[in-house]
Amino acid sequence: MSEEPIEIPKPIRPQALTVVCWLSFFGSGLGAVSNLFFYLFHNQVIEVIESGVYKDLGFDMTMISSVSKYYFLFTGLLQVAAFTGVRQMFELKRIGFHFYTVSQLLMLIISTVYIYRPSGIFPAFDLMFSGLFILLYLRFREAMK
Repeated sequence: MSEEPIEIPKPIRPQALTVVCWLSFFGSGLGAVSNLFFYLFHNQVIEVIESGVYKDLGFDMTMISSVSKYYFLFTGLLQVAAFTGVRQMFELKRIGFHFYTVSQLLMLIISTVYIYRPSGIFPAFDLMFSGLFILLYLRFREAMK
């Protein structure tokens, strides 16, 4: 008797998970690039904001100049972690869910410490947006191994 190797079928990624992953790829990728850019060129960005160029265009960018440059570093690195988690979930690896969820929760905490707490505003929109994506990924956790 010849024994043939048993082929394990490759799991199929649900189409909705693919859509959510692509949305997160764009969000986390652009977030990482922009936050790390703000950290690396913080002084130059503040100079441009204070020059009044954005005010002439109708944008009020004064809030950015009051935020510590380390906020942008921490958020950028957490966006990289979230991007890594999304990539893992795209490959149907469950560990990606944990990477993504922890990084999103840490971003909420960091934004509360650096932005929302000093201004006295509750981060309702950020909380809802992060919660929505975490719940969407949670729905597909069983498809991940």
